[in-house]
Amino acid sequence: MPADMSDFLFMQDGAPPHTANLTQRWCVEHFPRIWREGEWPGNSPDLNPIENLCSILKDRVGQMANATKLEDLILRVKSAWADIDPDIREYLFCSMPARIQLVLDRNDGYIGK
Repeated sequence: MPADMSDFLFMQDGAPPHTANLTQRWCVEHFPRIWREGEWPGNSPDLNPIENLCSILKDRVGQMANATKLEDLILRVKSAWADIDPDIREYLFCSMPARIQLVLDRNDGYIGK
């Protein structure tokens, strides 16, 4: 994983919480490079490893007992996140060049990731 944030490119989608003014200001202050909504293909989970990571997180939280309070849910999500092996996150991050090549090889088609 890169040592400093200058090596990162943050990909921003069009979800309302992501496009809020406060969120946008925070991103500009914390990320040196940002692809905003409209600058990268929409609806492209093939090119967005966070989709895979969110699915893993959702599955793990789903295996836990149901939360009855917001605080319980927050604790469950934090616990599930902490239990995700860092190698999985690294694998997803490092898979990007191969994902991009597969999309190109398939003429912008779905790659099933």
